Amino acid sequence: MISGDALLLITGLLWLGSFLWLLGTTVLARLQPLKRRAAAPPHELPPVSIIVPTSAAQDERGVAEREAAVASLLSLEYPHYEIIVCLDRGTADGALARRLRETFRDDRVSVIVAATQSSANAKVDAMASGADQARYDTLVYSDDDVLLDPQHVVRLLAQRQAGVGLVSAPAVGVQPANLWGDLELSFMNGQFGRLHLAGDFLGLGGVLGKSILLHRSAIPAAGGLYRTGLDCCEDAALTQNFAASGMRTVLSEQPVFQPVGRQRFTDVWRRHQRWLSCRRKYIPGTFVCEALFSTPAACLSAATMFSLLGLDPAVGASITAVVWGVMDSVFVLTGRCGYSVRTPLAWLLRESIFLPMWVSALFARTVRWHGRRVPVVSSQKA
Repeated sequence: MISGDALLLITGLLWLGSFLWLLGTTVLARLQPLKRRAAAPPHELPPVSIIVPTSAAQDERGVAEREAAVASLLSLEYPHYEIIVCLDRGTADGALARRLRETFRDDRVSVIVAATQSSANAKVDAMASGADQARYDTLVYSDDDVLLDPQHVVRLLAQRQAGVGLVSAPAVGVQPANLWGDLELSFMNGQFGRLHLAGDFLGLGGVLGKSILLHRSAIPAAGGLYRTGLDCCEDAALTQNFAASGMRTVLSEQPVFQPVGRQRFTDVWRRHQRWLSCRRKYIPGTFVCEALFSTPAACLSAATMFSLLGLDPAVGASITAVVWGVMDSVFVLTGRCGYSVRTPLAWLLRESIFLPMWVSALFARTVRWHGRRVPVVSSQKA
């Protein structure tokens, strides 16, 4: 049996660890843009091939997002670039390929189809075929559901210093249209965004597939792109493979923006269970800390401490929840994410479902992505 004093010490340390985890990652995340903003872009900007991997699935929302994303790319303030939209499935003369060519008649835009469908992760097939067809050696991958600042590519290039193989960008969710959209933002901008930016400040940057800049010559040294298609975490695999070849990953201070619109609860759950599953595989230490220092764990620790001290445990748990919620809100308010009347409720929902989602991710072997089952843990080493 654990004595009362020992239990008080354990719960106190757990509560303090949770507080320092939240405070530390919040401060570091807010310092990240200051660290990266000092970098200056090269005097001569190289021509760039921008590759947009996209699913051949056609639904009204997906079509609108893809067209908005390409329109955003056409508005970039950059002297010389091409845009390659690569469908992960389909045929070159299929209905979707024809529609995209008719929609974007700009000479800078070309539409191709992935040459092979060999990866468990079909996005990688599109990424590899896009690189094969690119005219230029500086490549930028940009997802088909994000909007870019006109200076985005310039800011990515500013971060390409000696020893850097990959430059990525944080993603900021915007324009939620319902409560589940706010829940998506609470995960994306709050929890994940905080950890992603804090990690980059500490020199532990990881690629986010929304936006990636690299040089063509670095791909073979990292084992090629197809090697990253063994599971659903192609961006984490790319980071790992480049690190193994001695190349670092950094984030720009300029994010991409993803309109989330109207979401369904099941879609939010699946997306962030998948992201958690990727963290379980590639950064297990962070994955464990997310549960150990979560808000529910901190509230339980506070309730236990108050009970052992002869105080009302509900008061301890409530104070902790309020402090943690305010700190999360301050992080959102000091960023470029926006804040709505639904944000506090979305935070409460996020914290309520996080531990069940974490347990689900702990045991997940496959995840559903674009209607397909994709492995989390492959039979081969990525």
